[in-house]
Amino acid sequence: MIILFALNAILAAGGVFSAILAALRPSALVTKGAESVGVRFYAQMYAAKAVPLCLLTAVIPFLATGVVPGLCLFGAALSQAMDAAIGLGQRNLRQIVGSTVAAVVHALVGILIW
Repeated sequence: MIILFALNAILAAGGVFSAILAALRPSALVTKGAESVGVRFYAQMYAAKAVPLCLLTAVIPFLATGVVPGLCLFGAALSQAMDAAIGLGQRNLRQIVGSTVAAVVHALVGILIW
């Protein structure tokens, strides 16, 4: 179980890294029109939401169990599933695979701590 918790934390840390990278340098993750003001604005908005959620997702399994922590992990899993769906629409295999793996792990950990 601790291995799954650690994997969950690693995947959440990857989400933090990706969100910060996108906010600072959108062209690292998006190639078309990444340096426009709108893309940078939305990348920063995404990071403002993703960083706290990913940090919570990383630490909560080590601190608490029950319904509320489980729901937090399910929320993170849903967020990753939506990121995978967006990647599918963009035909971005890296985003599809990474987000799908993160969604599955977050959901499994959510079940375990519920």
